[in-house]
Amino acid sequence: MTLSRNKFELPTLSTILIGLGILGVCALAAYNLRDALFGAPLRVHAAADGTIFTDTFVPLTGSADHAKTLLINGRPIAIDRQGDFNDAVLLSPGYNIVEVAFYDKFGNEKRKTYHWYLDQERTVAHSEDQDRFATLDEQEDIY
Repeated sequence: MTLSRNKFELPTLSTILIGLGILGVCALAAYNLRDALFGAPLRVHAAADGTIFTDTFVPLTGSADHAKTLLINGRPIAIDRQGDFNDAVLLSPGYNIVEVAFYDKFGNEKRKTYHWYLDQERTVAHSEDQDRFATLDEQEDIY
């Protein structure tokens, strides 16, 4: 048994390759587990929070990776195999709250809430023959 003069020997090429291989496997495992650890991403393509609309239909599209359930205002939405969804929301005149809720297969939940306002002119039905129709107060006997 001979002793070397150097206290520290340089690692061999095979040791370096094995170390890099183990490091690569660990990095790949961490990358694939990120959704399980931190929750899958929910990406919604919609108007910004606080937007004022004049049209009653607002499109909502986006993607929800690893989705188990996707709800818009409590209503289940279909998701394709890639995790993409496409829907529209019907706004009422005035202030509206739209909530997109996402539950993934790892048990995580994410929510995005939008506060939108529909500024729409009110329309009233009007008949040209309005004078022909009597109201209930003007009728004498309705029995």
